[in-house]
Amino acid sequence: RAVRGAQFAVRSAQCAVESGALTTAIVFTKRMTRIRSVGVEGRTAHVARRTSHVARRTSHVARRTSHDSERHSDFRPSRVADRALASRMRVLHLIARLNDGGPARVIAALARTLPSHGIMVEVAAGRCAADERDLAPRLQAEGLTLLEVNELGRAPSLWADVQALRRIVHVIRSRRPAVVHTHTAKAGALGRIACRLLGVPCLHTYHGHVLDGYFSPATNLILHTGERLLAGACHHHALTASQARDLATGHAIGRRARWHVLPVPVEPVRRQPAAWQRELIPGVPVIGFLGRLVAVKDVDLWLAMFAAVANERTVQGVICGDGPERARLEALVRQRALPVRFTGTVPAGEALAAMNVLVMTSRNEGLPLVAVEAASCGVPVLAPPVGGLVDLIAAGAVWGAERSAQALGAACGHLLDEVMAGRTTMARAQALARLLQPARVAGRYAELYRQLSATPLREVDKG
Repeated sequence: RAVRGAQFAVRSAQCAVESGALTTAIVFTKRMTRIRSVGVEGRTAHVARRTSHVARRTSHVARRTSHDSERHSDFRPSRVADRALASRMRVLHLIARLNDGGPARVIAALARTLPSHGIMVEVAAGRCAADERDLAPRLQAEGLTLLEVNELGRAPSLWADVQALRRIVHVIRSRRPAVVHTHTAKAGALGRIACRLLGVPCLHTYHGHVLDGYFSPATNLILHTGERLLAGACHHHALTASQARDLATGHAIGRRARWHVLPVPVEPVRRQPAAWQRELIPGVPVIGFLGRLVAVKDVDLWLAMFAAVANERTVQGVICGDGPERARLEALVRQRALPVRFTGTVPAGEALAAMNVLVMTSRNEGLPLVAVEAASCGVPVLAPPVGGLVDLIAAGAVWGAERSAQALGAACGHLLDEVMAGRTTMARAQALARLLQPARVAGRYAELYRQLSATPLREVDKG
């Protein structure tokens, strides 16, 4: 009886080998225990040896079966998705807030296009102020991973900034990005400190800067010193060649070998009709402004330029945008009795559809999105040669004039004559707008991120 039982168990174990099931081997082992109790010692020892051999083969087949099923089965989509996700490089963008401005819109464009290049984008940001339009809900609805750093406020505060730094360090440790890409001044400062503490590659983009032309010499010295200390071994990103020269050579920030010049992606814009446009006087040329109403945009100079043009011809103006300076600027327009309308924040397509000429008066710019958006709509742009606008003027995509009310006013009057006569050509500007479409630029960002991820942060550059 014992021998027949043992033979049956061996056949069962062999079946287990063929099927890859491990449970049969377990039953077999139990059966062997019962055989020993019968006292058939010789046969039991032989069967026990076979049991050990079969069990090993069973375990091996079970592992192979599991491995093959994971490799070839079509019924494990979650495993396939997990492996695809793990193969992507994670890049964390850090920004003070996702208000409707150039830096936030650049991040949005990259988040939409980089996944097709194997880059997974995540964003850590603070909260927008009550008077700012927040892009975060729209980006979350599009599927972007958004990590809140509520301590990253707009106003300077030592305690809040220390808490923000702790939160940023925690986010970087938990998300483990291959590269951290920082935007705006405060997020750039805290992000670079955190990356230096953790040894994570960091890229900081200068969308513009306030290192000169804003503050007293003493304040400028403090800002310069702070930027040079923050730079360290981090990588820095300029939007145009002239901006890179200004920051790397003129302001001696960072190491030359770690400066990268790459234009930002700009979504094309189409003209859009709106009810408020019907309130403009038909046939009267419209000079426009589009942007946030903040000190860096110098809307006071725009109003002085507009007044100079209005003294020579009949024109009307539209200021599209919002910001902390709006109430003061509206009071100034009423005081001077200028025919200028404030629209508040409106889509770029609506604003540009109402303009014959767009005039920029910023103290500094990186690569202004509004200039490229205007080109895609066929609206000529006049601007002073500051920051990245120097390159756009040299490329023939923007009309340039000295940064003064008289010079900009005279140039604007001449440009209006050309526009109204139909003699302006937008070929170069529109060609630039096509080159900066996100689908064309995203691959270059993906290549840069991979390059930075392979460069240790503390590596000393040679030469």
